[in-house]
Amino acid sequence: MPNFTPEEKEVLKPYVTSTEREVYAITGMNGIVGAAYARYSRSKLGFREMLLEEFMKDGEKIDYKHADELIERVLIAYGDDSVGELEGAHVSFENISILATKEIEDRRIGGSPLEKSTRYVFFDEKDENGKYKYVREPKIMASPFAKEYEETMDFIFDTYAALIAPMQEFYKKRLPLETAAYDILGSGQKQKYNELKEEKDQKAFRITYNMDIRTKACDSLRCLLPISTKTNMGVFGNGRFYQYLISHLISSDLEEVKQIGQETFEALTDVIKQYVRRAKVKEYNQKIDAEMKSLAKNIFGFLPFGLTEKVHLVPMELRDTEDYLVAHMLYPFTRHSFSQVYEVVKHLTPEQKERIKTTYVGDRSTRRDRPGRAFESGYTYTFDMLTDFGSYKDIMRHRMNTQLRQPFSPIHGMELPNDLIEAGFSPQALECHEKVLNFYNKAYPVIGDAASYVALHGSRVRWLIGFNDREAMHLLEIRTVPQGHPQYRKVAQLMHDQIAKVNPWRASIMKFVDHNDYSSARGDSEAKQRIKEQQLDEKYGHSPTTADK
Repeated sequence: MPNFTPEEKEVLKPYVTSTEREVYAITGMNGIVGAAYARYSRSKLGFREMLLEEFMKDGEKIDYKHADELIERVLIAYGDDSVGELEGAHVSFENISILATKEIEDRRIGGSPLEKSTRYVFFDEKDENGKYKYVREPKIMASPFAKEYEETMDFIFDTYAALIAPMQEFYKKRLPLETAAYDILGSGQKQKYNELKEEKDQKAFRITYNMDIRTKACDSLRCLLPISTKTNMGVFGNGRFYQYLISHLISSDLEEVKQIGQETFEALTDVIKQYVRRAKVKEYNQKIDAEMKSLAKNIFGFLPFGLTEKVHLVPMELRDTEDYLVAHMLYPFTRHSFSQVYEVVKHLTPEQKERIKTTYVGDRSTRRDRPGRAFESGYTYTFDMLTDFGSYKDIMRHRMNTQLRQPFSPIHGMELPNDLIEAGFSPQALECHEKVLNFYNKAYPVIGDAASYVALHGSRVRWLIGFNDREAMHLLEIRTVPQGHPQYRKVAQLMHDQIAKVNPWRASIMKFVDHNDYSSARGDSEAKQRIKEQQLDEKYGHSPTTADK
């Protein structure tokens, strides 16, 4: 047990939660705690004693200038990869495109993102200049298609905004306030509005009903939102995550994404500068991507891509073949299904396959030059997916898997929610799809992947996802909960069905995969939220969260 003097305890107080206990948290050392821990790992002293001896100025407070020098020495001595995981930071990204959020979230390991929800918020607002809030990517705005891009996006947002009230009316007619029922009292039984006697319960019911209607409309209309839509997201990540993220972003072909990478670097330089200073453009990967695109175009350029099923479980017996690996290498650079890619690869000459492999690996001049995720192939399950973007963006956030994605685009068609069709608004939605498809087909040959900004949440994305049984259990059970979006629930149910065909026992232990359909699950979830809010009201007094919405 440490024996600190009263003076030492006072000095340590801002930096540790206890000077008496053996287990304590570190506070107020953002930016240097990682290096301090690295030094701690090779010191005879406890962390608090080490702080006093090596990091304090005149034994009074941390000397940050001296600490910064120590950090550099520690990073050189101990290796910044592992030390970078001991330091973290929160970063807010505001008014960035939904497309850009996927570039950030796809880094997966070491970062935890939270994004403004398209399931709870309407995106119909205009900025101070009266313009809809979507990103005007510099590559598009510097092209001959700038005017048409804005006209197309404005049409989409006009349509989206115009359908908000009609879709809410559609749901109100389907479920009038008088016939709606929610378990507002937490009794296990649902109540109708006229059965509630107390004003606070009636108020909770109205909030629940309004949120039920609102979220249903959000769910149906988000298929019209372009991925150029501006959004906000917060990320917590460790130093290694941010170093790799920044390198990825500043290596992008998209100007918006490059700018986000540069601003992330500048922001983190003020907080954990020693952990991001080595971030740089990944010329190794840029060269590989360019050469793989060229190879894939030569091989697949004239092969039509046909629409396949929404979810296809790639046969497990293919996993151990060399062609399987080569097909994974090519897949992200094509527009074709994995089955098509694999069939083409089978008929390539050994020389052609060798060229693909050597191109994919490239010239590794340092150990940090790492080729893409094709080398992660070989999971228990690999699914070739053709889902709407909305389902993709909700499922892709899972971490214990490998994903290979083809470019976002409207070329694979659009998926419409059943409620939007039933409400009679499919003609408007399909007109939006036709407009973005027309723009994309004209613009892509000139501006390349910048044309992807026009893709809608309803536009289909082709992507591979591989995972093991443990991740299948987690992903499929959480993505089929009753309050989940109907479209990604269907995707997860199909995945479970296909696992059951090849291994019924493994599918059976995923016992919480829910194959039922629900019409009021979001309302039930909201009702539970009202109960929690009322409990907080009773504990702390009136809460603004219980105001009528």
